[in-house]
Amino acid sequence: MPPTARLSANAVAVAAGVDSKWVYRAVEIGVLSEPHFASDVIVIRVYRLLSQFVWPDKPRQRSKKYALDTWQLAALHATRDAVTDSATTPETTLWVMQDSVRVANSRTDRAALECASAEGDAPSVLDAQVALRLPIGRWIDELPAILAKTPRREPRRGTAAARKAPGRPPTA
Repeated sequence: MPPTARLSANAVAVAAGVDSKWVYRAVEIGVLSEPHFASDVIVIRVYRLLSQFVWPDKPRQRSKKYALDTWQLAALHATRDAVTDSATTPETTLWVMQDSVRVANSRTDRAALECASAEGDAPSVLDAQVALRLPIGRWIDELPAILAKTPRREPRRGTAAARKAPGRPPTA
């Protein structure tokens, strides 16, 4: 994945499978900056998911605007780091918890995170808490193929009739 390939906001949205309003909102609150790059596709996927997630013991009002919490920022930074990390594999998993974020790059790392001891008698980091498990390694691995099929330009605004050629009367 070429890190220098610039993408439009629309291309990021199309590649991430989200509406372009998510990209513009992410730019507005500082999650993404312009110009956009391939890593932003993965970040916007995670942002969309995390911005809609509510922890069971911390409800919030949907009509109220809110700033990103620390756990969300930590997850977004970990996601951005994983995109460029040489240790990232298709097995890489992002674990998001209320008080921490963990990245496991292999099945062995995931097993160590899920069970603190080989015997299973010691509690793991994940015991007794809600955790989101995101397959960011697989998303990163699929990214080059998705970007190859993604249009790079912004969509045209308006209809063809509205964009009349110079010197021609408008068509009905």
